[in-house]
Amino acid sequence: MSLGEFLDVLPLSYPDAVVVAGTAVVGFVAGLLGPLAVLRQRSMFGDAMSHGTLAGVAVAFLVTGAKVPELLLLGAAISAAIAAFAMIALERTGRMRSDAAIGIVLSVSLTLGIVLLTGIAGTGDAGQAGLDEYLLGQTAGMVERDIVVALVLAGVAVVAVGLGFRLLRSATFDPGFTAVAGVRTWVVDAASTGLLALAVVLGVRTVGAILMVALLVAPVVAARQLTTTLATLMPLSGLIGAASGAVGGVTAGRAELPAGPVIVLLATALAVLSVVLAPRRGVLARIRRGRVRVSG
Repeated sequence: MSLGEFLDVLPLSYPDAVVVAGTAVVGFVAGLLGPLAVLRQRSMFGDAMSHGTLAGVAVAFLVTGAKVPELLLLGAAISAAIAAFAMIALERTGRMRSDAAIGIVLSVSLTLGIVLLTGIAGTGDAGQAGLDEYLLGQTAGMVERDIVVALVLAGVAVVAVGLGFRLLRSATFDPGFTAVAGVRTWVVDAASTGLLALAVVLGVRTVGAILMVALLVAPVVAARQLTTTLATLMPLSGLIGAASGAVGGVTAGRAELPAGPVIVLLATALAVLSVVLAPRRGVLARIRRGRVRVSG
């Protein structure tokens, strides 16, 4: 079945079907790769990378003079990688604490991106219209080509996680084992950082640079209340992210609201419900167990 046939099968209008499919893929990738940030306490690392994409989008537009999504995403990927390397360099060679390095890179990259976007908007170039959507995200302009790009990147992420799952798991829970196994720690760090960058770049147009980190974190928080194994956590988090992206994306479009905030609010709501209502680890379940112990 081709992509066009799949979209026709969905019980939605064509524009809504495109949004649902596109945002579902974006949400799935963010949820799938989110544990690489959350479990390794690198959530703010991903936040700094997502803010760094703004400058890359602006520079890509200035260089090419055209708002071609693939070229803008390439610029975003390069700037996200530069932000990641800058944080690592400041932490290792500048003898800075991790939070200080992240704060510096996040502030500088966001400021640079806003300055460049503001400067481009001031030129009066009609072709720059819509670049500001990368701040808070926008789904209204999604087309089938966007879904194809998202599916390709999602396939890369799934294959990479499948092939390197054992190393990623050991690097998350037992970094010492990775070194003992003969694999250099920096190789695994580079791979996990690259996967995070992929998720960030894929979602920045839909969710926006400012809120992308929330889509990496919220599905993981929800899924962690329901499972204790990484092999189950990653796909479950991906499914929660996909549901948040699909429902939030089409809701934002119909209500004429920015896509990013709506998707993030929905994902956060699911996380809160999971924290409260999860059958074993939820707040209510713990309260019930406490009452049983007291009465016993």
